[in-house]
Formats: sequence, structure tokens, C-alpha cells
Amino acid sequence: MNESVPFATLLIATIGLSLSTIITRAGFLVAGSRIRLSHGVEVALRYAPVCTLAAIISPDVLLHGPGGTFDLSPLNPRIVGAAASAVWLCFSRHIVGCMVVGMLAYSLARLYL
Repeated sequence: MNESVPFATLLIATIGLSLSTIITRAGFLVAGSRIRLSHGVEVALRYAPVCTLAAIISPDVLLHGPGGTFDLSPLNPRIVGAAASAVWLCFSRHIVGCMVVGMLAYSLARLYL
């Protein structure tokens, strides 16, 4: 089960991943000043970080319990914490307070629900 990977394979994988990262990012840096995106594309790209964060967090919040089953009940402490964070952020826009309130709500829900 614990088979070692040959050095050549690791080297090829590292070089390949490095090149793909450099090429994809350099394209924007080199052509960035020459190519203008349309207004619609610029507006859509503003939502990319929020969509990425939601795609990372949502499965962890919604999959709970034994075997990672889908749990949308109010007894899911992760949903309680996420909801508390969302409410705090809607009214205050204070990120540190959002994290504190979310973790406090999650911890209390985990202890008492």
C-alpha cells in the first residue's frame, strides 16, 4: 500500500504542474494590457472569488453525520454556525466578528444540539 514513487515521476509531475501554472498565469500578465474584456465579463469576474469560496465551504457545511450524509436540518451545527456568520456579516461587514460569531455559534451548537 505504501509504494514509493520514483524520483523521475515526481520530477516530471512537478515540472509539468509548474509549467501549466506559469503558462496560464503569464498569459494574463503578458496580454493583459493589450486585451480588453467586455463590461459583462468584468462584472462576472467580480463574483469569482465568492463563488469559489461557496464551492469550497458548502459541501463541508451540508455534508454532516456518519458517512458524510446530506443534512439540511437545523440540528446541524455547521449550518447554525454558517447562518450566524451570514447574519453577522449582512449587518456589520466586519470579517473578524463574522468568524468569531460563526465559530461561537458552531461550538455552542455542537455542545448543546
